[in-house]
Amino acid sequence: MKRYQTRFQMMGTFIDLVLYHPEGEQLIKEAYLRLSHYAQRFTVNQPDSELMRVNKNAGIKPVVVQPDLFQLIKTARTMSVDTNNVFNIAIGPLVKTWRIGFKEARVPGREEISAKLPLADPQNIILNEQKQSVYLSLPDMEIDLGAVAKGYFADQIKRQLVRAGVQHGFINLGGNVLTIGHSPDNASQAWNVGIQNPLSDRGAISRVVALNDASMVTSGINERFFYANGQRYHHLLNTRTGMPVVTDIASVTIISRDSVAGDIWSTAGFLPSVSDAVACLNQQAGIEAVVISKQGETHVTRGLVDDGRNVFVRPENPVLRAG
Repeated sequence: MKRYQTRFQMMGTFIDLVLYHPEGEQLIKEAYLRLSHYAQRFTVNQPDSELMRVNKNAGIKPVVVQPDLFQLIKTARTMSVDTNNVFNIAIGPLVKTWRIGFKEARVPGREEISAKLPLADPQNIILNEQKQSVYLSLPDMEIDLGAVAKGYFADQIKRQLVRAGVQHGFINLGGNVLTIGHSPDNASQAWNVGIQNPLSDRGAISRVVALNDASMVTSGINERFFYANGQRYHHLLNTRTGMPVVTDIASVTIISRDSVAGDIWSTAGFLPSVSDAVACLNQQAGIEAVVISKQGETHVTRGLVDDGRNVFVRPENPVLRAG
C-alpha cells in the first residue's frame, strides 16, 4: 500500500497529511485546495472573508452565509451560551484587545475590559435558520471561530477522503489530530500521538495516546502567552471577567470521534480546577480527556487508562473502541 505524505504551512501553522491510497497525490492536492478555501472564508484575519462580512455588519443587518458556516456558528453558539464553561465564539473584541500571541500583546485597563464584556455575550448572536443568516445585534461585536474552526476543517477533510476511498490516513492541522482507520505501519495498528508536556519546552512529550479512527486535540496555557509586570498572561480568556482563566490546569486533551468536539471541549474543559474539569468531562457523551495540572500531575476520564507513559482507550469503551 503506497504512502503519500506532505507538510505545508497554512492558517499560521504547519499541516501534515498522510494517506494510503493509489490516488494519494491527487487527493492531497484536493485536500489542500479545500483547506485553503475554508481558511479564506472562516478567518477574522482577512477583511473580505465571509465571516468578516458578518462581523462588519454587527449592529447593522443580518448577513446570509453559506450553509456550512451557518451550521458551524450554530453549533458553536449553542456551546457558547452555556455559562458553565469558558468556550465562547463572541470573544472577538476581547481577543483583539489583549492581542496575546502578537508582538503588541498588552494588559488592557479595567475600564477598557469592562467596555468589551457586553460585546462578548453570545445571546446577541441571532441566527435565522430559514434564511441562513447571522446577525450580531450590538455594534462592534465580533465572532471568532479560532477555537473551533480547525476541528471543523479536519472533520470535513476526513469526510472528503473517506468518500474517495481512503481507509488509512493521518491529518494534523497544527495540533488538531484526526486519524482515518488504523496505521498500516505500526505493529499495534494504532497511530501513536504524543501529548505535549505543557510545563516543558516544545517537543517534550508527557504521554503517548494510541489513536484508531479518532481525534485528539490539546489546548494549553503554554500555547500563547506573554509576561508583563512580572506576571504571566495566557490566551485562554474568561468572557465573564475579561481576564485569562484562573485555574490549576495546564492543558486539556480531548479524545473523540469528531475533531470539532475536541476543539470545543479542549477549551470548555478549562474549569477552575482539575477535579472540576474531570468531573464535567466525565459527564459528556462521546469524549474522553487527559488533564494535566500546573504541578505536572496527569488525570484521565474514566474511559481511559494511564500507565504513566501511555494512555489507552479502555477496551470496553463503546464510544472510542478501535474499529
